[in-house]
Amino acid sequence: MAKIRVLQACNQLGIGGTEKTIQVFSKYLDRSRFELFACGLRAGGPRADELAKLGVTVIVRPPDLDALIRDLKIDIYHVYRAGDYEPGTLPRKHDGRPKIVETNVFNAIDPAENSLIDAHVFFSEWSRMDYLSKYCRFPGQRYDVLYGPIDFEEFAPVRREFAWTIGRCSRTDDQKWHRACVDMLPKVWKKVPQMRCRFRGATDKVRARLREMGLEDRVELTEPTVDVADFYAGLDVYTHGARVGEGYGVVLAEAMASRLPVVTIATPQRKKCNAQAEVVEDNVTGFVVRYGWQYAGAVIELLENRELRERFAERGYEKAREQFEASRLTRKLEALYTDVMDRGRA
Repeated sequence: MAKIRVLQACNQLGIGGTEKTIQVFSKYLDRSRFELFACGLRAGGPRADELAKLGVTVIVRPPDLDALIRDLKIDIYHVYRAGDYEPGTLPRKHDGRPKIVETNVFNAIDPAENSLIDAHVFFSEWSRMDYLSKYCRFPGQRYDVLYGPIDFEEFAPVRREFAWTIGRCSRTDDQKWHRACVDMLPKVWKKVPQMRCRFRGATDKVRARLREMGLEDRVELTEPTVDVADFYAGLDVYTHGARVGEGYGVVLAEAMASRLPVVTIATPQRKKCNAQAEVVEDNVTGFVVRYGWQYAGAVIELLENRELRERFAERGYEKAREQFEASRLTRKLEALYTDVMDRGRA
């Protein structure tokens, strides 16, 4: 039987969680059944090299997406995008091909080209329900939840010596930094003066806020990298918060896979995502605070309460294993691809 030829695409192949999802799925997809390609529609980035190491053919900034689809004989075009209309991100179809799978990152709808999409994938149940509450289901289209996969081979068990260390990592984007993550620091240091703090991927705005508070020299600042396992291994508590919320939050799942208790902040406001409250279960795998003024207290409690810290960490690890493990999620993606292709043959 001929292999199903799949092109996974997003705007750029940077270090963000969406791009990492493409990388991890590419590692675990069954190569005896699928021929894989990846594309940065607008730009390349560090993930291009990581994908190439996996034996995936990578294309950056194709001048003509339709020609690329035709030349590579693509059966399934899987695009990761915000969900709304983005000219040039969907190919034209000929005789029903290619089949189009869209991972909808921000739960928006494309009114111009929605009819081209065969399957909509969402990073969380929160995202799927948010989308379906705003828009209707369209006949013949699938609406699936597929969490971002976590490669447990990357996050080998580590023996931690507790060092009162908190921190977080992300790409350098202000939308990924909630002010509560920074503003809580003086309160925590007042109560826990031995605390250490590490930020990877701090933006200029975050650095300016640290200077304004007189804390820049007290926080260890590093640039974002593709490899993150060592960063998680050096923490005792993971502190998260995104200004616009999360449709999933790969870093949250990675922290849980690294046996870290998590503190995050809910963002239930209109037009903001709030799936971090689905990934991190409040008072089970971490704390999901409702207000910024509660953030410092949650961090302090985890630093000072070893039993609670270890309980959250273990339950988080178990949840990550059960719900976010890469090979399990990849089998679901393979089943989706197969179903989409079978529908075309019917």
